[in-house]
Amino acid sequence: MTLVKVKPTFSIVRVDETDSTNRMARALAESGACDGTVVVAERQTAGRGRLGRSWLSQGDFGLWFSVLLRPQFEPNLGGLLGIGAAVAVVRAVDKLTGVRADLKWPNDVLIGGRKVCGVLAEASTADGCLEWAVVGVGINLLAPEGGFPPELSPVATSLAEHVGSDAVINRERLLTAVLDELSDCISLLERGSLGARALADEAERLMRAMMGCRVTVKAASGQYEAVAARLDDEGGLVALLDSGESIR
Repeated sequence: MTLVKVKPTFSIVRVDETDSTNRMARALAESGACDGTVVVAERQTAGRGRLGRSWLSQGDFGLWFSVLLRPQFEPNLGGLLGIGAAVAVVRAVDKLTGVRADLKWPNDVLIGGRKVCGVLAEASTADGCLEWAVVGVGINLLAPEGGFPPELSPVATSLAEHVGSDAVINRERLLTAVLDELSDCISLLERGSLGARALADEAERLMRAMMGCRVTVKAASGQYEAVAARLDDEGGLVALLDSGESIR
């Protein structure tokens, strides 16, 4: 394991293999690691997404990393952290490749309606403040050897599929670009409600494929249909039921 300083705000820890970069970053957080520590793995043996779902990352076909943060903003804005990381990925991909991606609330980055990146944000609070947060990012740069499994091939894609056969995706440049954009998104959250609203507006704009469309809401009370309307000031999705009632 090596530790390399890449810029004043981020320090990168590189490992060949780990079960989960988020788990490793959480352990570093609990042991006192500093704000901006980034864990990057060549392979994950137990990568995770939201709701305990697995994330296919058992090879070097993607960029798998987690960022440890010591947030300086209110806990109620924590929901925008994962959304901000997804915004950062979209911006970075556009700048480096010209490929336009969309967001699907709350944590998916899509190209052509298929998932190219997922984000998983986790946090710990103490005395009403955010003690630390970990934001995990998984970007499919290439398809895995042999292609995506049958259950994933209709819904998953890779960046290489959209940049042309002659393009070379530089993993290090993409990592640096995402971290730079993430730093800008965090700066917005640190400005308070006005900055958070600006970030929510940007995310909402990038959710162009779903806003105004019918979505299926899966909640503890059951499953129902609604129309995705907007993001609120804390990153919650506001949807409209057929009755006209709005729900968060």
